[in-house]
Amino acid sequence: MTKTLTVCAELRAAPGKGDALAALLVEQMAAVRASEPGCTAYLAHRSTADPDLFFFYETYVDDAAFEIHRASPVLAKFRERRERDALIEGGTKVTLYREVTGT
Repeated sequence: MTKTLTVCAELRAAPGKGDALAALLVEQMAAVRASEPGCTAYLAHRSTADPDLFFFYETYVDDAAFEIHRASPVLAKFRERRERDALIEGGTKVTLYREVTGT
């Protein structure tokens, strides 16, 4: 049995672009949820202490579902918009986690 894969990602809005990035992420979350049945959670969060800091929590049924997400043309369009509008500063820190089970 393949274990669930959870992805945590952190990104920073470019100065003055936090609200624009938040608006884009709302669209992105809806599009990913609608187009990727193997993605069981796709949630963006905004820091209460630093409004330019964002955190993603994503869960996929397996590695194949995550690969579908990574190659998705839907996601590519959002990345293009994010880059075109210079919405982020620096890179994205991504950490993968595997579900801990007794089997």
